[in-house]
Amino acid sequence: MSKKKTTTRTVKTVKTTADKETASQNKGTTTTSKNADTPASLPFGRMNYILLLAGVLIIGFGFILMSMDDFVDATQFSVSLYIAPIVVVAGFLEIIYAIMYKSKSDTETTVDQA
Repeated sequence: MSKKKTTTRTVKTVKTTADKETASQNKGTTTTSKNADTPASLPFGRMNYILLLAGVLIIGFGFILMSMDDFVDATQFSVSLYIAPIVVVAGFLEIIYAIMYKSKSDTETTVDQA
């Protein structure tokens, strides 16, 4: 078996004065889509997080209501059978509302920027 010799080549690039001028002109322009001066915006505002927390607390309260009765009899009125599922569903609806909520100040700033 014969071994192959590997050789490495180094290539030096020589910049001409025209290349340097083009590079100096392009220094001020950036190709990125985001501007470095603008802060990153969060997907939700403060009110969204407050509403999300309220929804989680409502769901937790509904599960506590479900665990109140030891024996559930369908012939008698029971909080854990009739009220608790409605409270849990209301909590989930609150979370959906919190996700979809957009404050008026957010909508005004997006219209002004456009």
